[in-house]
Amino acid sequence: MPATRMMIARRAGVSVATVDRVLRDDQAVRPETAERVHIALANLRDERASRGRPAKPNSFRVAFVLPQVNSRFLDHVERDIALSASFFREHRITPSFYRCDFSSQRDTATFAEQAVDYDALVLVPLDYPWVERLIEEMNEAGVPVVTVFSDLPSSRRAAYVGVDNRIAGRTAGLLMGRFLGARIGTVAVLSASSRLHDQLERRTGFSQVLEEDFRNLRWVAEPDFAEDDDGAGLAVQGLLARHPDLVGVYATGGGISGIASSLMESGDKARLIVVGHECTAETRAQLSGRAIDVILDQDVRGIVHWAGLAAINFLNDVRGALAIPTPETRIYLRENAHA
Repeated sequence: MPATRMMIARRAGVSVATVDRVLRDDQAVRPETAERVHIALANLRDERASRGRPAKPNSFRVAFVLPQVNSRFLDHVERDIALSASFFREHRITPSFYRCDFSSQRDTATFAEQAVDYDALVLVPLDYPWVERLIEEMNEAGVPVVTVFSDLPSSRRAAYVGVDNRIAGRTAGLLMGRFLGARIGTVAVLSASSRLHDQLERRTGFSQVLEEDFRNLRWVAEPDFAEDDDGAGLAVQGLLARHPDLVGVYATGGGISGIASSLMESGDKARLIVVGHECTAETRAQLSGRAIDVILDQDVRGIVHWAGLAAINFLNDVRGALAIPTPETRIYLRENAHA
C-alpha cells in the first residue's frame, strides 16, 4: 500500500495541504519544510516495502475495538478476544483492546488519534457518519480496518468478517413462520440498537420472508429496546398489552433471556413462539425448558481469529487470498440445545 498524503503529513509534522504543495514542487514552500516532507516520504516507502515481506519476524499491532454499549454479546466478544492471546501470539499479532463511545463524535475523533499508531484495526462499528470518517482516515493512513460481526458496507473498510446477517434474519423468519403454521396474528421484531447494521440486516431479512411467504402474519418493529433482562421483560409485556393478537417475538440482538423469563412468569409463553440469537448456558437451559423455541448462533471466537488473520493478510499485501471462510449461522432447538 503506497504512502498517502495524510501519512506523510503526520510523519513530517505538517498539514496535508503542505504535503500536496511539496509534491507539486511549489517553490513557495520553505526549503527546510520541503526537505522534511521528502525525508518522511522516503522513510514511509522503506517501511511499507519491508512490511510486505511475509517472513518479517516482528509482530503486528492490531487494535480490537468494540462500541461502548450495554450488550451481553459484546461482553462475550471481549472475553473471547482476551482468551485468544495464544492464537494471536502464534500468528505474530500483538492485540490491544478498546471500548469506544462511537455515539460521541468527540470520543471517536479522540480515539482516531490513538488508532493511527496501530498496524490495523478490527472494529465492531456503529452506523454514524463520524465512524465512517474514522475508517476513511485509517485507510488514508495505511491502517486497514476489518469490520467484524456488524458491517458498515458504505465505508472504506478493507473487509468484513462475520455471518451474513440478512440470511440469518431470513432463516429466523422461515422458522417463525413454520412454527406458527396457519395461525393469524402479529409478530414483534425487537432490536436493541438501530445503529448496529447487523440488527438492521436481520430485521430486513426477517420481514422479507414474512411478507413473501407468510401473509397470515403481520410484523411490527420495536427498535432501541433495552437489552437487560428487566428492560426486555417490560418491553414484551408492553407489546402484549398493545397487541392482543401477538403470536411471536423475534429479538435481533440481546434481551432474549429476559423476554423468555417474563413470558414464562406471566403464563403467556404457551401462545407465543420466541426466536432469538446467541447460544449461552442460560439460553440453552431456556431452550430445554421450552421458554425459547429457536436460538441462532455463530462461532464468536473463530470469527475473532479470522478477523485478526484478515488484518495481517492486508498488512502482508496478500491480495485475493484472504482465505477467510464465510461463517455459518447455527440453529439450536430444544432437541440439540446441549449438543
